[in-house]
Amino acid sequence: MITELFPISTLKSLISHHIALIDRQDAYYSQEFALVFLKMEDFDNLEIKKSIQIVFRDSDIIFNMEENYIILLPKTNWNSAHELLSGLQEFLDQEFKDSIVTFPDDAKEVHGLLDSFKNVVKKCYDIELTL
Repeated sequence: MITELFPISTLKSLISHHIALIDRQDAYYSQEFALVFLKMEDFDNLEIKKSIQIVFRDSDIIFNMEENYIILLPKTNWNSAHELLSGLQEFLDQEFKDSIVTFPDDAKEVHGLLDSFKNVVKKCYDIELTL
């Protein structure tokens, strides 16, 4: 179970670090990861928010952004991130939109990836992210 939430101010640095690690690995290393946005501001139940920490792996990084969350999922492609999001929806009996971007499919560097992520979140939830 994940016990620590990371501040949103560390998102850019941790993505850059993750990309640098991928660049150092050989061709057999999984060179993909996903970013997922979870809009939780409409959910008053604190237990729902706490249960999110239970669902994700210890290797996943959860960023707290006011009432919402951004999750970095190492070694995860879009399909796997979508499956995880679907499982979370079922587990919590809540509906989430597919606000997912992946490295390297959506961008191969941090700024492009964050721009793609902002666009997806804006399209799905009409939220302007400042990252």
